[in-house]
Amino acid sequence: MDNRAYAERTIAAYRVHARKAIRNWARMRVPSRFLREFGRVLPAGARVLDYGCGIGTELGWLRRRRFDAEGLEGTWEFVQQARRRCPRARILHARFETAHLPEEGYDGIWCNAALIHLPPAEFRAQLAKLRRALRPGGCLGLTLAWGCRKGFLQRDWIPGRYFAGHTKGELLPLLRGWKVRALRVSGKAGRQGRWIQILALRPAGRDKIG
Repeated sequence: MDNRAYAERTIAAYRVHARKAIRNWARMRVPSRFLREFGRVLPAGARVLDYGCGIGTELGWLRRRRFDAEGLEGTWEFVQQARRRCPRARILHARFETAHLPEEGYDGIWCNAALIHLPPAEFRAQLAKLRRALRPGGCLGLTLAWGCRKGFLQRDWIPGRYFAGHTKGELLPLLRGWKVRALRVSGKAGRQGRWIQILALRPAGRDKIG
């Protein structure tokens, strides 16, 4: 699949339904249990990236915990909302496949239901990029949709976006070389369906991406 096709169609769908998405996400309770778990792993004052920060609700919580947190988001309407919520945070407007991340730049990367919009090849590339962007010992908190469905959705609350589910069996080979602290399937507060929550550390020492 052409990179621009899935990304442009997904962002276009979110822009058309931006008001609906903003209202929905603003009602979600933050922090979730998983976000608290992620926060406990991080050192005091950690530099954290919220990758796909949406309207900035979780980014705001990370900053209130006094982490040096910044965000990245591909939909302009959501960037505007996030900047209003977190006026002192650096929030970059960029797509995942074109965003440059500093090598070993972060102690933690939080990515909540954002990489669900990537086809398999791009997902693997992004997982490798996030690993390189973590410092040795740094933590990735990643939420993915559970299941086998992949493709553009028409019967959906945001119709037209690309959506990709994953299974634990698919993910295990991609997590070789990580120190996996949690890999579980669960319901997720504020969202329908089942989700995979992953808490994984980039090991200290020489990096090997399996």
